[in-house]
Amino acid sequence: MSKRADRLVPQMKRLLWWVVWICVLLLGVAVSARALIQRQSRLLERTFQFRYAATITELPADAKQVRIWTPLAKTRDNQRILSRQIRTPYPYEIHEEPTFGNEILYLELTPPIPAHVEMTIDYEASVQGGRRVGTGRFLGASEAFASSADELTAALRDEPFMVVNETVTRLAKTATAGKADELAKARALYDYVITHMSYDKTTPGWGQGDTLRACVLGKGNCTDFHSLFISMARGVGIPARFVIGAPIPQGSEGEIPGYHCWAEFYSATSGWVPVDASEAWKYPKQRDYYFGTLDPNKFLISVGRNIQLVPAQASAPVNIFIAPYVEVDGMPRGVAETRFELRAPNKMPPWPRWAQTRAAPGARRKAY
Repeated sequence: MSKRADRLVPQMKRLLWWVVWICVLLLGVAVSARALIQRQSRLLERTFQFRYAATITELPADAKQVRIWTPLAKTRDNQRILSRQIRTPYPYEIHEEPTFGNEILYLELTPPIPAHVEMTIDYEASVQGGRRVGTGRFLGASEAFASSADELTAALRDEPFMVVNETVTRLAKTATAGKADELAKARALYDYVITHMSYDKTTPGWGQGDTLRACVLGKGNCTDFHSLFISMARGVGIPARFVIGAPIPQGSEGEIPGYHCWAEFYSATSGWVPVDASEAWKYPKQRDYYFGTLDPNKFLISVGRNIQLVPAQASAPVNIFIAPYVEVDGMPRGVAETRFELRAPNKMPPWPRWAQTRAAPGARRKAY
């Protein structure tokens, strides 16, 4: 062997060792990254018990018929209902309305009419979080793409409170000027709403989700913030919808102060993308987080506005469906009060370990 070859052998050995070392290092990085993603996915999941309690009062004793519709949370997108127990002394039916897919608990009472009606619905739920924007998928959850053209059509329509008129469309086009794609336009509208609105529950008229009021006054609660966002999104051709449920506080049990709502817009690449402009207004440092992040600290109860119930109500469509809707002899009547309660947060095994149950070991859990 030549002297030159003798010199090359050690060099080739060193080069080979370097290649092997780099491959091992890259493999270790890949394994660590995967483990980190899995760990983050687990951290983004919450499993908890949630109680929805309702009391309907001021029912006239001489009424011939009382009808009550109550929203039921269901499994959809990043939320799984592991169990659901309905408690009421009266017979009931469960229906699903076709436009938004909301499940509805329906009671129909005839004489003798009680002075009040009580019901509780206890859920065990698992909610996962993660990014939606620009990913198509997010960690650990299913895709959330529209199931029908009717769903997208409903998310573009002009509605009694969420109007899409010339004024709203002009504002939306101005806010999105120069933005090329739907994600950029949606972000511009989100930023506009946060800048234009103030979270205020002192001025009368808040909470109805009145877009025109929001345009003029620039004040309201989460319902008003997101009505404005939805109307403006629809004004530039982006399907958007209203979502309502309850906030799930961190590390505590007890009563939850009230409902919370947010909005979703539809992206062909990412499906239904959540935005929470009112929370971003309250917490400015979290503005980026509340655009396009599925939040595991929210429990979804119903989707949509201007809802036609099943069985059909006698009166107009329901503006916001979070409390029971009551009709007495075909007319809206009665007072419905709700109470939300968080019970045993993060104390049960996370989804999808369906086989584990405290009530009957070995039995399978049902997904609702």
